[in-house]
Parts: sequence; C-alpha cells; structure tokens
Amino acid sequence: MDPARRLLVRLVLALAAVLLGATGCVVVDTSPTRTGTAPEPDEPPSAGDAADPEERIAREIFDRVNDERRARDLEPVAWNEELAEVARDWSAAMAERGVLEHQDVREVLSREALSGFSGLGENIFTASGPVPAGVAHVGWMRSDGHRVNVLNPGWNRLGVGVFCAPDGSVWATQEFGRTVDADRPPVAEATPSVDPIARPEEDGPSCS
Repeated sequence: MDPARRLLVRLVLALAAVLLGATGCVVVDTSPTRTGTAPEPDEPPSAGDAADPEERIAREIFDRVNDERRARDLEPVAWNEELAEVARDWSAAMAERGVLEHQDVREVLSREALSGFSGLGENIFTASGPVPAGVAHVGWMRSDGHRVNVLNPGWNRLGVGVFCAPDGSVWATQEFGRTVDADRPPVAEATPSVDPIARPEEDGPSCS
C-alpha cells in the first residue's frame, strides 16, 4: 500500500471477546444455561461483480480468515447470517456516530436470536478512505488481540458486516461465534504468532 493510502488508516483496530461467566481477553464459557439450538451454517455473501461493494468486502474478509486458519491447520469457520446482521448493524451505528467502539457483547449474546451461541468475539475497523479489504485483514492479523480471534480454534461461526459511509470512510465488524454444540477445542487465550500471514496482500474489493 502506498504511503498516501496508508495515512488514511487510523489507529482503528479494537478487540472484544466475551463469553459468559469469565474474564480476560478470550475466555471459556462454562455456563450450563445456554439452551438454544445451534444454527446451521449459512451461505456467505456473493463475491461476484453483481454484488454490492459491502457484500464483496465482507466475503473477501471471510475468505481470508479461513485461508489463515487453514494455513495453520485450524478448522475453518462457517458463515452465520445472524452474526452478519449484528456486524452490519454495528458497523452502520459506528459510522453514524463517527466513533470506533465495541458494543456490549454480553447484551448481544443475550439476544434470543443468538440463543444457539455460547460465546462471541468481536473485531472492529475503520479507515477514513475506501481502502481495500486486505488492509483491514492485514491490520487485524498484525494486531495481537485481533489475531487471537481470527486464529482462535474455539470459534466455529463468523459474520462480517461492512458499511461504506457517505463521507468515504469504511467501517467493518467481525463477529465470531461458538455454537452451543461446537465440536471444537476450548476458546484459547494464547496469542498466535504473527507470521506467517497467509494473505498479506493489502488489496481486494473496496467501497469505491
């Protein structure tokens, strides 16, 4: 990415991972109270030229997450539309206020629509200009806290929501989830190494 474009990217990466009844950056939910039915995987958004830019960026980010996971012998995450809706709504809400901040992930997890999940993890991003999807992905991968979510063996679902604001800025949210029936290792607290990044290219679809 050229220096002029790099200047567009603010210090805008943040992480939250909340699982019931625990503390720390990424923790395990041992609560027996989650009684919802685990959702089946959904189809991710289209990557085709006919799709709108926000869908194409979301799909690119989703695919890159799974490329990183496969490169490190981790099971991929499946798309979940409920998580994607949460992510889209939050990206739009942040853009409306012009503030990068996490939502109350505990409140999100308590919603009836997400009763099939035992935990959530959230990454957020913004840039002042229409940077490519790869800029957000590489930024998350180079940040210890965000990489914990991207490469966490305990997540098995993901929804991505992108909002292209009228002022040219882009806002993105990743919502990782663990279903109540997840046949995965526990959610890990260890920070994976930054290298190797399987998808280091700062390219891909953008809002423009």
